[in-house]
Amino acid sequence: MTRLAFHRSRLAPQRGDERGATLVELAFVCLFIITILAGTYDLGQGWRGGLATNEATRTAARTSSAMGTKWYADWYGLSGAKAALANSGMLNYVERVVVFKATAANGSVPTLCTTATSTTEKCNIITGAQFRAMTQSSFNTTTGCMTPAMVKNWCPSSRNNIQLTADYYGVWINVRIPKMFKFLGEYTSVTRETVMRLEPTEQ
Repeated sequence: MTRLAFHRSRLAPQRGDERGATLVELAFVCLFIITILAGTYDLGQGWRGGLATNEATRTAARTSSAMGTKWYADWYGLSGAKAALANSGMLNYVERVVVFKATAANGSVPTLCTTATSTTEKCNIITGAQFRAMTQSSFNTTTGCMTPAMVKNWCPSSRNNIQLTADYYGVWINVRIPKMFKFLGEYTSVTRETVMRLEPTEQ
């Protein structure tokens, strides 16, 4: 009897250690699963934001390019983009909108137009706040540029929509979507751009 009790007393701590190790392992597994789920959720939000932003740039480029050099070209195009982003719940996350002159159908926005507060590049830079507050009266009825914009270097009145040499109209939008789980970072930054040629008119 004494030997059996002694044997049990030696086994008891080992079983306790095993239970403790199992709990630690379970905690790590749970943390891993939570991290995966959190990452999946925030990745899904970023993907959704990308779709909405892409739709917004396409709407703006398609509408404005069809209106050519008319003063209200940007107003109608950007209004469409604003509506698309509002419908998807992404409007409040817009950081910057750029209307730019592209060099070709596959041209890209000039880098300075996406980062600087002033530049000589052929683009118009609009902050997120300006974009959200935009109304028709925000646009100059002579040049077509948005009056409060940070940079106004490519107004509708200065564009070329002559057949064969018509300009390429580009729209670039950046949104910063707050992440639900901050340990994975503060924001997901999404940028999209679309380029279309101005609807030409015969000279």
